[in-house]
Amino acid sequence: MKKRLILLAAVLTVLCLLSGCKVSGNPLPEGMEEETVLEQGREVVAQLNGGEWQAVYDALREDAKETSSPEAIQAYMEEFLDKAKAYEKETDAMATGQKLKDTGEEYATAVFYCKHEKKNLMYRVAYSTDMELMGIQVTVQ
Repeated sequence: MKKRLILLAAVLTVLCLLSGCKVSGNPLPEGMEEETVLEQGREVVAQLNGGEWQAVYDALREDAKETSSPEAIQAYMEEFLDKAKAYEKETDAMATGQKLKDTGEEYATAVFYCKHEKKNLMYRVAYSTDMELMGIQVTVQ
């Protein structure tokens, strides 16, 4: 399980590095709608905060499933939730377009700034142009 956790962290780190860790208002890929991206992203944030690890895993596209598991998602999230404590509310959100540097694949990232009991967290939820979940990243704000 530790190996899977390391692989999940590596995938999330690569996702962050490929996007340049910069959240700016880049246009969404053609055909993608901001409200749809945000709505689907909010569902993932709710699942993560509700302990629905299997549901998040099931939503991942196949290539992301290869390096993850429900247990790896749980371990990843528990690191943040142990520090941040209970989810309280979303304070801000945006959707932005991104492009993977190595393949040129365009995707959308829903970004949510959320207040928790002890700390604020930023959730980044990435979707392919087919609205398949590519990955998640959480950081303490």
